Amino acid sequence: MKFRLMGITDLSTIDWPGKLAAIVFFQGCNLLCPWCQNVDGIDPRGGRDAEVEDAVQHINGLKPIIDSIVLTGGEPLLQPEACLEILKSSKELGLNCAIETNATDPQALERLLPYLDLVAIDVKAPPSDPGLYEKVTGSTGMPGLAQKVKEGLKFAVDSKTEVEARTTVVPTLNDDEKIIVQVAGDIKGINCLRLQQFRNQRTLDPSFQKLPMPSRGRLLELARAAKQGGIKKVKIFTVEGGLETV
Repeated sequence: MKFRLMGITDLSTIDWPGKLAAIVFFQGCNLLCPWCQNVDGIDPRGGRDAEVEDAVQHINGLKPIIDSIVLTGGEPLLQPEACLEILKSSKELGLNCAIETNATDPQALERLLPYLDLVAIDVKAPPSDPGLYEKVTGSTGMPGLAQKVKEGLKFAVDSKTEVEARTTVVPTLNDDEKIIVQVAGDIKGINCLRLQQFRNQRTLDPSFQKLPMPSRGRLLELARAAKQGGIKKVKIFTVEGGLETV
């Protein structure tokens, strides 16, 4: 089976803390977040054609040094059949499996959940605010976008798989205590919320490169607001401090 691949990182200790993971980057994304720093992964025509069997063979060859794989992108759920085959084969190899996704295809996510040990869902804004969600994702006019994310979150929580919500804090869009508290209220039942620092080195919309990155101190303030909003476990990820539990 062919799929569109951006690339494979043979070993990462960052993407899944505590695990030695190979990272499979699927090409193509259905959102156009103006602040996105992974610009090369958006166009579904980018990357290269690859065979699922070759990717699995490559992963198998890494087994002496890895114990896990992470499917990411782009957006891996745009290629659900390839995701399913890679996850099934990885499980047969005895590997832990995770996915990083925007959860905008809840039915595809539901199919993959039996093979996943961790689901990291990018919650770009409060799903209870569809207008803001469209603005933050640059996807104005996508029918039912926020509702799809809600459904994806529910499927993941109901599966009893470990679930982490991840929100990138972007000035002018969601860098606000009230918005983060609203996110916290919308994701109750999830194991953990990770607030991530917006990076301005390269963005889909070049005007976002003029915005300052929120400081570690600012993310700590927002993390405390999220905890007051009902999330017990909150982490922040910054250039200054790496991954920290608040």
